Amino acid sequence: MRRRSLLALPGLAMPFLANGAAWGQGWKPPAPLRYVVPFPPGSSFDMVARIVTDGAAPRLGQNIVVENRPGAGTLVAVQAVKVMPPDGQTVVMVANSFTVNPTLHKPKPYDPLMDFDPLALLVEMPHVMVCHPDVARDFAAFVAKARQPGAGLSFGSNGQGTSQHMGMEQFKLLAGLNAQHVPYRGTPPMMTDLYAARLDYTLANLPDVLPGIHDNRLVPLGIVARQRHKLLPDVPTFAELGFGQMVSDSWYGLVMPAGAKPEVRAALTDAVIGSLARPEARARLEENGLDILAKGPAELTERIKRDTAVYAEVVRAANLTPG
Repeated sequence: MRRRSLLALPGLAMPFLANGAAWGQGWKPPAPLRYVVPFPPGSSFDMVARIVTDGAAPRLGQNIVVENRPGAGTLVAVQAVKVMPPDGQTVVMVANSFTVNPTLHKPKPYDPLMDFDPLALLVEMPHVMVCHPDVARDFAAFVAKARQPGAGLSFGSNGQGTSQHMGMEQFKLLAGLNAQHVPYRGTPPMMTDLYAARLDYTLANLPDVLPGIHDNRLVPLGIVARQRHKLLPDVPTFAELGFGQMVSDSWYGLVMPAGAKPEVRAALTDAVIGSLARPEARARLEENGLDILAKGPAELTERIKRDTAVYAEVVRAANLTPG
């Protein structure tokens, strides 16, 4: 994944708001903010949320309470925030699944760009496919086993309709695998079952599988990225393995209920982008394999539009349902 220098990003070299005013001038939340996280504690998603809020709180002059609300591939949290007033007191951190749910679920649970105001595109990271050592020791052996008739292998995700689920469904179609999806309420319980060999394989965020790869509890099979990652230099890309069509990554963004005043949106955007500019935040994120984007509403809007189209095709081709 190509890294982007924070120093090259407009507005990050100095702590200024988008309209040119210094921090502290502009909208201030009158009470502690709710920062809703659609996954349980212990995941890379939760880690990013806490890094962001640690730096954003002093910039807003108010406490930020992280509220974990997992379930239904982020749908529980997103729908709860959708009906909140657009006063800036509640935001929700979203991922690729934010663009999947409107196609996957009937009736359409929300419109990501009509029901929400995009605030910031925070980070992105590649996905790594790993399996339990009892399944296979390399990619070729894994594919051969996963194509065998019979009961088939089991693959886990951090929820129905998440980007990891979409990526594995795409690979299942491309490689002709005999495998069944097992959705979990977040990454930690899925990893517990994978380590215990109750699950065969997964396609997960790089930070979530690094520990298991390093201590040989997991076998890395391939990484979905343009080039090999510096933290896993011996793991081939899916393009090298003959599956360059694979599209699977994770990005994290921040949205709020639609209809907020411009000064509220600007203050929240600048607070979270400013938080990512901190050296300690940058160091921790990068050492865990996350690429810092720190982009504003326009870039998040474009990412939402892109992934809505891509995942709609995967849902159609794989005939996926919410169950």
